[in-house]
Amino acid sequence: MSLTNRQKTLLHVVPGQLAIPDCDRKTIQRNVGGFTSAADRDATHEGFAAVMAHYERTAGGELPSFTPGFWAAAHGRNEREGGGTAGRLRYAIGRQAANMGWTPNDVDEFLAGKHCSDGKCQSTEDVTAYWLSRCLNGMRAIAERSTLKPQGVTP
Repeated sequence: MSLTNRQKTLLHVVPGQLAIPDCDRKTIQRNVGGFTSAADRDATHEGFAAVMAHYERTAGGELPSFTPGFWAAAHGRNEREGGGTAGRLRYAIGRQAANMGWTPNDVDEFLAGKHCSDGKCQSTEDVTAYWLSRCLNGMRAIAERSTLKPQGVTP
């Protein structure tokens, strides 16, 4: 699902209004919205709302030309309905955990552990998409390593 031209424009104009450098804008889009470019096929309306909500928080709760709290409310609706980026990542983490035989507590311990957030996060229920993505990628790497067979070893 691609973004509208207006959404793409806002992704460039709003950071400029907030004096956010282009490199930081791209990092925010990737870590908060789950896409690297407004033209990405991975860019979703939910991810766009998450990025705009981040900018709104950065600006003290109000962006020019928008009602105060507009983007926070839009992002909150997406997350509550399960359609947001974080909701999809939580679902993927749940599936990966089931495939690995992990319980929700195991996932939370991994998230809080030194190989993921090093204590910055405690639970998948109250973290941003960035940390959920790191957790999922780490879990996938662990699963992949556990299925690899040693090379050049003959029984």
